[in-house]
Amino acid sequence: QCILGNHELNLLRGKRKHGNHWFYGETESICKGSKAISFQKLAKDESTRKEILDFLGSLPVALERKDVRVVHAAWKDEMIGLLRECSGTVLDVFTEYEDKINKEIERKKISDKDLIELMRQNQNPVKVCTSGLECKVEEKFYAGGKWRTTDRYKWWEDATSTVSGSASVLTVVGHYWRRNMDRINPKVFEIHKEGFEPTGKDMFPNYGPFALLGPSKSVMCVDYAAGVRYEERGMGLPEGSIGTNMGALRLPEMVVVLDDGTDAKCE
Repeated sequence: QCILGNHELNLLRGKRKHGNHWFYGETESICKGSKAISFQKLAKDESTRKEILDFLGSLPVALERKDVRVVHAAWKDEMIGLLRECSGTVLDVFTEYEDKINKEIERKKISDKDLIELMRQNQNPVKVCTSGLECKVEEKFYAGGKWRTTDRYKWWEDATSTVSGSASVLTVVGHYWRRNMDRINPKVFEIHKEGFEPTGKDMFPNYGPFALLGPSKSVMCVDYAAGVRYEERGMGLPEGSIGTNMGALRLPEMVVVLDDGTDAKCE
């Protein structure tokens, strides 16, 4: 079973974003310092695009059972509760809350761009689940093809959001890249003398790659940055050269299985 993430939501919304031009049959400059090339198969006709959108539109935003729940970016009880009360397609729900937020912005005559961006992100349950919570930052930074003045909020460090009244419930997410830094190919440093950092900040500076997150250790992120493998291809290096993997969490053993045949127990 798949779940909906932020990239899929962008396609459903018809939003051209950094990294999704393949959907429109276009090449794109996504590798740092490279020309416009694509490592993906381009969707060159409307029937292909319709098939993709039909599939994406059928995906749930979250999955849950009594001992585990799965969501792409963030599990916030309040937002999940709102989604449980909704009917219609995910795009219908997204639009409903987007309209409500925009009306509140207009009614309160809010003009602060950062506040507007945070409201649109943190008050829309579809956005919270698919791209997480955000907060304001003191210094702007470049990520995802644009300069940003808001950043991802480490919601797993908030015990009330993480535990939801029961520390026995495990939340499994993706979205936030984590890498195996002890597996970096030495050839990367021949190309990038000072090392190579993919776009965005490290969300887990105090955690190992297989560590459970938060004070209650009840959140596990299994996104091992396969989404940045285009950079490895751009360097002409094998998959995994900058610490990337595809990962799957095996339950109830709590073991992460990687696509290179190795596995590791969650810490």
